[in-house]
Amino acid sequence: MATVLDALKGVNAYPIPLRTLVETAEGRGLSLTQETTKDFLKGKDFNLAVADLLLWLSLAPNITQGGQSYSFTDEQRQQLRNRANALYAEFEPENAAQKPIYGYKGSRL
Repeated sequence: MATVLDALKGVNAYPIPLRTLVETAEGRGLSLTQETTKDFLKGKDFNLAVADLLLWLSLAPNITQGGQSYSFTDEQRQQLRNRANALYAEFEPENAAQKPIYGYKGSRL
C-alpha cells in the first residue's frame, strides 16, 4: 500500500520539496505516513491537498536538477490552475464561488 506522501508525490513528476508536502498535508489534517485506500483517495481532505499542490505547481519555477529539466508552459500552468479550481469547486463549493471582478476596461470610463 502507498502512503499519503507517495500519493501526493505522484500528483506530478516535478520535484516538490518535502517541506511543501508536509505543510500541505498538515494544513488539510493528513498524516504523511498514513496508508491510503480507494475511499481515502476519493475523500475531501486528500483531494483538497491535491488541489493545493496543483495550485502550487502552477506557480512553481522552471528548474534543472541533476541534468533533468522541469518546466511548464503557460498553457500547462493554466491547466493546473483549472484542475485545482475544479477540485475546490467539487469539495469546497461554498468557498469556490466565483466573485465578480471589477476594474477599468476599455479606453473610456
